[in-house]
Amino acid sequence: MKRYGKATLRIKIIVFTTLTVMVLLAGIGTFSLWYIDNSIHNVLGKNAMNVAKTVSLIRDIQIHVGQARGEWVIQPLVEEIRRATSAEYIVVMDMQGIRYAHPAFSKIGKIFLGGDEKQAFLGKSYISKGEGSTGPSIKAYAPIFRDGQQVGVVVVSMLYPHFTKFLTEIESGFYYILLGGFVLTIFGAAMLAKNIKNQIMGLEPEEIAKLLKERHIILQTVKEGIIAVDNQYRITMINGEGKKILKLTEDVIGRDIREIVHNSHMPEVIVSGIPEHDREHILDNHRAIVANTLPINIKGEVVGAVSSFRDLTELRGLAEQLTGVKRFIDALRAQNHEFLNKLHTIYGLLQLKSYDEAIKYIDSISEIQEEMLGFLAKNIKDDAISGLLLAKYNKMQELKIDFTMDPSSKLSRTEALDTNMLVTIIGNLLENAIDAVSGMEKGKRKVSLTLNDEEEELEIIVTDTGEGIDDIHLSKIFEFGFTTKVGENKGVGLALVKQILDSLEGTIWIDSQTDVGTEAIISIPKKYKVVSQ
Repeated sequence: MKRYGKATLRIKIIVFTTLTVMVLLAGIGTFSLWYIDNSIHNVLGKNAMNVAKTVSLIRDIQIHVGQARGEWVIQPLVEEIRRATSAEYIVVMDMQGIRYAHPAFSKIGKIFLGGDEKQAFLGKSYISKGEGSTGPSIKAYAPIFRDGQQVGVVVVSMLYPHFTKFLTEIESGFYYILLGGFVLTIFGAAMLAKNIKNQIMGLEPEEIAKLLKERHIILQTVKEGIIAVDNQYRITMINGEGKKILKLTEDVIGRDIREIVHNSHMPEVIVSGIPEHDREHILDNHRAIVANTLPINIKGEVVGAVSSFRDLTELRGLAEQLTGVKRFIDALRAQNHEFLNKLHTIYGLLQLKSYDEAIKYIDSISEIQEEMLGFLAKNIKDDAISGLLLAKYNKMQELKIDFTMDPSSKLSRTEALDTNMLVTIIGNLLENAIDAVSGMEKGKRKVSLTLNDEEEELEIIVTDTGEGIDDIHLSKIFEFGFTTKVGENKGVGLALVKQILDSLEGTIWIDSQTDVGTEAIISIPKKYKVVSQ
């Protein structure tokens, strides 16, 4: 995308990197020059002090300093040393500051005017830096002793190379280094900018910020839970709906997905690189979800995975809303037909003036319905289960299926066990029984249900007089997608029941005989409290 009037990321990187490197080079150069200057100062000072102490220890100088015509002996000795050491000057003076040696012969016999020699007359050795007539210099002072008594001072001066002069000597090389560094910096910055742009898909920072804001809004508004992990299985992103479904109250970013969802399939998808679609899971909080998990591939390498999931109960509710209209119409048609038959019967009895028979017929119809309602109200304390059983009873009445419940059946309302799970288990078992007997002749369509709510466990028994399941198919009935029925959305019920029971540490046992029927026995251990009525 072309941009005008704004510096692009590439230009910003080149300019910032170039300025940074140039400032760094200038800083390094300045520090180097300071370090060199300081080193020269130390070396010159040390050399000057060595010469000064050497001169102060020469016996002839010790004897003749402060003596008449002493300069005739001292000057030749000192001048020879000065030439050998490249010192600017070496001055020998007595305690009154009278010179006995100096490169300029005319200054011999005159008072030394250095200004910083006072400590030397007190017997101290030291180094000082000053500005002389020929430029900056390093001076070393050393006292002269004779027979333990100070008789004079030696001053050795060495010219100090001026910083500007030193810089002038190396400036051509320094400028070449700066120019080379400048060119290399621009080239390197351009390559770095190109690499960064490739990594971020050619986007500018404001475009990335816009995309991130859009992504955040989308993730927080969708009705699906979304979670992403890296190739170390660490959670990198989770949206609000995902936290809600997983019932998370704390921040889980950076934590291992296996700590949060113990039976997550995301690690397997990362290892295999194969996506999973519409996979059903039972979470640790006993909620059922359906998930789609896809690997994240970058340049052929799996770097993570992303999973979108929804509450299976909610999905089933939506599916029932979308697909249940036809069933509802069929049920109304069947019920309407049944009521019309009953009304015709009552009408015929009234026409025949068989009023007593009509009353008995009406009583028998209402008695059956009231008997079931009374039984459910007394023995089944969970309203959702009662509603489910009443709905299944009405459905079987319409389909001319003889539905019975064991008179000893009972079910207490529980606090910790999710009612939705019981609805799923009982509902699927009864629906399978209805499907099994629907093709049988009238009079042979029988389904029974027993609920044994014992102290240690809940037992659910469903039997039917259907065609039964052969041994070959019996071993596959708990597999997702396996079914012996015709139609869509089949092969899920028993698999989901088995998954729920596994999460509750429950068991299911199926006994089926061809042309006899099927019995399903479910046992769920009681690890929950019964709510008092």
